[in-house]
Amino acid sequence: MGWKKAACLLLALLCVIGAAQAEEAPKPAYILAGFDDTQYRTWADNQFFIRMEEKTGVSFAYQQYKNLNAWTQAKADMKAGDEMPDVLFKAALTSAECISMREKGVLIDLKPYLSEYAPNLWAILQQHPDYLSAITLPDGSIAALPFISNLPVQNYLWVNSAWLNTLHLQAPTTAEELVTVLTAFSEKDPNRNGRQDEIPLGFLGPFDLKFLGHAFGLIANDYNIFVEDGQVMYMPLDENYRLFVTWLRDLYEAELLDQNGFLMNSAMRTVTDSNAKATYGMILAPVAADVFRTAWGQEDYQILMPLTYEGKQAYRDYTGPLLRGTFAVTSACKDPGKMLSWADTLYTEEGAILASVGLENVDYLIDGDGTWRMTQSAISNSEFFSALTLIDGGASYPGIMAENFQRRYGGAGQYTAVLEQQDAFRDYAVMPFPYCSLTAEQLEKAEQMQKELGYYVDVQMGKWVQGQEEISDASFDAFEERLNELGVQEFIAFWQDILDQL
Repeated sequence: MGWKKAACLLLALLCVIGAAQAEEAPKPAYILAGFDDTQYRTWADNQFFIRMEEKTGVSFAYQQYKNLNAWTQAKADMKAGDEMPDVLFKAALTSAECISMREKGVLIDLKPYLSEYAPNLWAILQQHPDYLSAITLPDGSIAALPFISNLPVQNYLWVNSAWLNTLHLQAPTTAEELVTVLTAFSEKDPNRNGRQDEIPLGFLGPFDLKFLGHAFGLIANDYNIFVEDGQVMYMPLDENYRLFVTWLRDLYEAELLDQNGFLMNSAMRTVTDSNAKATYGMILAPVAADVFRTAWGQEDYQILMPLTYEGKQAYRDYTGPLLRGTFAVTSACKDPGKMLSWADTLYTEEGAILASVGLENVDYLIDGDGTWRMTQSAISNSEFFSALTLIDGGASYPGIMAENFQRRYGGAGQYTAVLEQQDAFRDYAVMPFPYCSLTAEQLEKAEQMQKELGYYVDVQMGKWVQGQEEISDASFDAFEERLNELGVQEFIAFWQDILDQL
């Protein structure tokens, strides 16, 4: 036998063996699609999915989108009857998408399955009827499941406690006390470097500044609306809005507010030199450490409790406890119950830990005192650990935050202290407007009106605060007149109609 013929026979034999092995290898029964742009993360070899398969027996083929626009288009292109994934995970579904995809027959109603196949989630929803209402569409169906956290993302006001201690100051509790503390930060060299380089209060544009409105009883959402005694109100038309803007102007004029705060460049307040002296007395941000990325945010900064207005403390709840639209089942799925059972695992503490921390004795260890810490292998591989092992990051996934477990973290006392501060802060968080589900048409209408109204409000605030335009009866009359020209009353009526239908 010539060598060419032998080689051909060997190649043919290898093909037969490969085909047999391919036939023997079980094919994933379900297709899971979604959005996750976390660097280095590939769902097909991510330890979270591998461990979930070992735990539940459910395997998937993955369609991971790393471009949000491409994922949004993929959702829009789905049609009942076509080849579709079985499950949408980290789905980033808006209420408008849920309504549209339900109408097209793409997504099924999950509500009839929850009590039997998702008992952990169902128990939470029974304890919190407002959560159930929030994820229920106007037609009574539930198209997607949420992520639930009792410590949701907030845009806190962080104060440099080291500066307070240096100057023998107490944390401010009112707008007047806040001015006193900011003035001391500006004048008394709290960072002790011999220069007047302190920035008493850092912020990024009107978005951040509006969170300070709570000191004047003003708490509104991104649309500048809030509800009072069943009526929709528009914050810039509130009688306290002028007092608030005047107060901000005075702070800015006295250089107690960051003079670069309106430049909308986050790099301007991002400090990376851990050896540099701290220059910020207070900062508005979800996490101070994410702004500074140095030991400043880890040790020196603490959450300032809401300032008191007329004897009450209240602050805008930025996201609320629910992040909706994380998980859905399509009409192509032959076993929705099994898919819900898989997802329901993440509504237990064990599943939540698996998703956000990893596997015990592999990624973390529990010590004799009940606290836990990451293993050395997880720490040494910290740059890639989350991408390779967890599902945190990118779009939100279904499940709960393992907050009780997080409180037992023994690696850093400051981390526990921040959780305690968040716990205390939660009691003051107020949602300006309840959860609602808008159709695509409603959302388009709201965004069209907001595009002009919201832009005008923010620009005018910037002009007043920076002293580019005088705060006067005439300027406020012109402001309200322009709001009316832009359709503010129609905007209020639109949201009132939405509220009345809830």
